[in-house]
Amino acid sequence: MTEKNVQWLTPFRYVVPADYENWFEAQAAAGWHPVKVGQWSSIAMRFAKGTPKKYRYVVDMQAVPKKDYMRTYQEFGWEFVGQMASALVWRREYNSERPESFSDAQSRRGRNKRFFWAVSVSCFLFAAGALVTAGAAVFAPLDAERRLELWLMTAFCAAASAGLGFVMAHIRRNIDK
Repeated sequence: MTEKNVQWLTPFRYVVPADYENWFEAQAAAGWHPVKVGQWSSIAMRFAKGTPKKYRYVVDMQAVPKKDYMRTYQEFGWEFVGQMASALVWRREYNSERPESFSDAQSRRGRNKRFFWAVSVSCFLFAAGALVTAGAAVFAPLDAERRLELWLMTAFCAAASAGLGFVMAHIRRNIDK
């Protein structure tokens, strides 16, 4: 019988790409391998127990990958594991020297900046949502129940924006990692 494991909200626990990659590698070393990485994996990532392996994982943000992006990774021996929104997950087994996907500090920094800007857009959208719903709660002629709904929505958007602001700060502090 195959053992299975579900890890919840992993991209939110490991917001710096290098930390997320290290977490994936620790899972593989313990014999836990992702079953499928897809759109819902940011909420619930499923793993199956297997043989412990040394995998180098790479998480790369590519909103619109270039035409030869996938082929280039595969030509260099990387296996495509899956994609969560714009984050593509790759892995490569190794025995001795840990392979690198980003050949220099500048390309790693570029990848981390792409993550930073993606989170920034979400942060901005939630902040705008908080402002719009607060404005509607104050100025729109609504009954008390609708006004309460808008205030709750405002609180949710503000909390999400604040949380994303903390994530942005954490990524920014680790931009060269």
